[in-house]
Amino acid sequence: MSSIERKDNLNLSTSNEQIEPIQLARMKSRYEEERKKRLRDDGNAQFIEIAKSAQYERFADDPWVEPTASQPLQIKFPEKQSEILIIGAGWGGIQCAVRMVEAGIQAKDIRIIDPAGGFGGTWYWNRYPGLMCDIESYTYLPYLEETGYVPKHRYSQGEEIREYVNLVVQKWGLVDCGVFQTQAEKIVWDDDAQEWSVNLIRRCKGQSSEALQIRSKFVTIAAGVLNWPKLPNVPGILDFQGDMFHSARWAYNVTGGSPKDPLLGKLKDKRVMVIGTGATAVQVVPQLAKWCKHLYVVQRTPASVDVRDQRETDEEWFHKEVARSKGWQRERMQNFHQHFTLGELPAVNLVNDGWTRAPGLVGLTGYTEGPKSPEEVPAYTTRLTEIDAPRQSRIHARVDEEVKDPVTADKLKPWYPVWCKRPLFHDDYLKTFNQDNVTLIDTDGKGIDRMTIDSLVIGKKSYQADVVIFATGFLAPPAGTPSEKANMSVIGLNGVAMSEEWPRSGPTTLHGAIDAKFPNLFLCGPQQASLSGNYRFGLDEYAKHISYILTEAKRRANGAQFVVSPSAEAAENWGMQLVMHSAPMAVAMGCTPGYFNLEGDIDRVPPNEQMVLARSGIWGSGIEHWLGIIEKWRADGDMQGILVR
Repeated sequence: MSSIERKDNLNLSTSNEQIEPIQLARMKSRYEEERKKRLRDDGNAQFIEIAKSAQYERFADDPWVEPTASQPLQIKFPEKQSEILIIGAGWGGIQCAVRMVEAGIQAKDIRIIDPAGGFGGTWYWNRYPGLMCDIESYTYLPYLEETGYVPKHRYSQGEEIREYVNLVVQKWGLVDCGVFQTQAEKIVWDDDAQEWSVNLIRRCKGQSSEALQIRSKFVTIAAGVLNWPKLPNVPGILDFQGDMFHSARWAYNVTGGSPKDPLLGKLKDKRVMVIGTGATAVQVVPQLAKWCKHLYVVQRTPASVDVRDQRETDEEWFHKEVARSKGWQRERMQNFHQHFTLGELPAVNLVNDGWTRAPGLVGLTGYTEGPKSPEEVPAYTTRLTEIDAPRQSRIHARVDEEVKDPVTADKLKPWYPVWCKRPLFHDDYLKTFNQDNVTLIDTDGKGIDRMTIDSLVIGKKSYQADVVIFATGFLAPPAGTPSEKANMSVIGLNGVAMSEEWPRSGPTTLHGAIDAKFPNLFLCGPQQASLSGNYRFGLDEYAKHISYILTEAKRRANGAQFVVSPSAEAAENWGMQLVMHSAPMAVAMGCTPGYFNLEGDIDRVPPNEQMVLARSGIWGSGIEHWLGIIEKWRADGDMQGILVR
């Protein structure tokens, strides 16, 4: 059956279904029971941040570059000066550069730096077998109208996305903008010179580090949110003498195969241990199970895995039903967002996937009719739980249908509502546990006790392993300031450090794009900005806004050197607007530990710090509402709240 003929007739629940009150009460009770099991006193400290620990830095080594002769870094920075420096070469940095070029800035004035060996960000680093995007490719891949590119599948595979990244870079003339294997360690605002002093260090594989100080008139931090891998802080982790790596630095020299040809033949006689059952593990577990002698999957919290319904793209269908008119991609994304509502749904569901059929996700993305005060949050959360219950029941029923062993099936059932963790989608993950060479090790929320030279100790049992793969994720997205996400120091006006000022007082931005205390520095959200289930889409909207502010300020300066920043009054007003709108972070309180509630730490925030947390959050009325505000602001054309001096 071709894609053009196929109809979505899966047994998927809608918000009209209802759950019996007694069943709902049991579900809510189980949510709280399972949450309490997983709360830990150490919160986020239960993880090791690889980028900040010399002892574990080998886990962050780049496996995708070959040792080469060192090339002088200065060749990328004429006279050690940059007009515009973008920190981060993933989609955020690339889209900022694209929008700047479209706004009239010359590519030769832009430099994009990244510790990686090339463009792509998360799609550069992650090349594990089975990798694909969980947002449909027709909305995820940007600029499809401009490039004329037709994605190969409904959900693009990792290698295709990485290749498309390079296609975009080439089309907009950004190839020579890249400065790779280079980390910004510190940027300091020089108010007299009206520019940033930037300390860089280049770590070329196989060569000694090279330090360089440059100056840049403008800096954009586009370092992303899932960029610094983390490990579980398990006693004895470095004692293990087998092969061991993080999934974001996949070691094909250990497993065999390559990103283009993942034939993991070196694992045929190996006992492999995968730690974690999040987004990465759900994709990699079915691949590993095909090859290794025995696969152990260590689970602390079960994943909520819905139907993916992957299929190849029929080009005739694509041009007839998807790319049917100018502006189709923006229309499709708007329709996607309009399904995150508790009100009336659009007449047509253009994307028609698991995201758009889970109305409870408004707890993550925000909603215009969400709670306006802390007192309203409990009733709102109860309402969302009721709305989400049919989806949860269907997820549990799917586990029972696909997993033969009832004991294993029971352990694979998630017990948290959809907004607590990013929803996952896969067609083969659950069925993998029917294979004789696959064993689920469920730790009942406790995790690993310790590691030895050849084993992992979990509870009262020891499991021998030849290879350990940490699919344990990254530094939590809501945690830390943009400077910490970029693993660098940012010093603004009057010597204020971002890593100290934001936790103490909260950001002072306008629209989440530029902070009053850090002039000529642009930010790529989502703090004090907004959030889409398709995070890449939000990055492009930040890029458009940044490009507008920069180029309009440049026009007003009329050739003179200038400084651009929000007024203190405008920043304060924006912060108060953010607090007054419903805040998804409040709904995350009471969730099972994970990214969105800082591993449970959000529940422990003292009352005197909750206002700062609210000011540091996201626009809680949804991304389309936020877009309406900033698009009107741009259309007004008066740059209200922005100072150009």
